[in-house]
Amino acid sequence: MTDSGNHISISGPNNGPMIFGGVVHGDVAGGTSGPPEGTVPAAELRRLVDELLALVRAREIARQAVVEDSLEELVAAADDPDGVHPAVPVSRWEKVKKLLGGAAEFAGLTVRISEQITKLWPN
Repeated sequence: MTDSGNHISISGPNNGPMIFGGVVHGDVAGGTSGPPEGTVPAAELRRLVDELLALVRAREIARQAVVEDSLEELVAAADDPDGVHPAVPVSRWEKVKKLLGGAAEFAGLTVRISEQITKLWPN
């Protein structure tokens, strides 16, 4: 028998977007999640990365030191977004996403961080 703590109960309409491998699939129009109104992208990125960094440090993951270093470099880039070449933080983030391997526990944060990175350093 499974532990009741391993189950999720969802009720009511359930037609929101799904997140697979850190990529949002589905319509997110009309959603209520995201940063507070008027939040500066750099400040929001820093907050989200700090949150992810705390989660990573609380768990044992493969190549943890590399993930932590890359996230710390991303925080430094967020502190001075105009002072770095856009390819540097973008490549650091791509490396982190690859190392996290789309783990479900990090999926929500990875999507939100990706959005902030796109706002700060558009292609």
